[in-house]
Amino acid sequence: MDIKRIIVGPLQTNCYLLVDSGELAVIDPGDNAAIIEKEILALAAKVKFIINTHNHFDHTGANTELKNKFGVKIVKNLKEGEILAVGNLKLKVVQTPGHTKNSICLLGGEFLFSGDTLFRDGIGRTDLEGGSDKDMAESLRKLDELTPQGFTVYPGHGDIFIYKKGMALMWLEYLT
Repeated sequence: MDIKRIIVGPLQTNCYLLVDSGELAVIDPGDNAAIIEKEILALAAKVKFIINTHNHFDHTGANTELKNKFGVKIVKNLKEGEILAVGNLKLKVVQTPGHTKNSICLLGGEFLFSGDTLFRDGIGRTDLEGGSDKDMAESLRKLDELTPQGFTVYPGHGDIFIYKKGMALMWLEYLT
């Protein structure tokens, strides 16, 4: 398994290329389709699908170009507990509304793609359309319950970090 991070667009979105056993998933291709394409070709893996952790432009901007280039689908409207396979890897969908109504995280072997739900130093905004403090609080509680100590977290913006139990919960005070 390999995870490559590419920082794209004016909001410095983390786009991830998850590769396992010759298959590749593109997670949050926010912008710069040509740069993402170049990195995909360098990895020499078959693109299986594109996943967006939510529908904001800074996470979806290169969707159409990459979909057309590689002839793959954009996985949408994922349900809680749904499993996506990339090679031998299984990603479990965790619905985490709060930043948007349709926000998700992806829980893998010993890692989590958190989108704009959880960052190393904060959480996603809840004051934009579709955002909700109440939903974010519930999502943070769920993430803390599901994410073991020591998991690597790949957020939608900022630095990759190692999860410590209770980390998501410390942001609850800002929501109440």
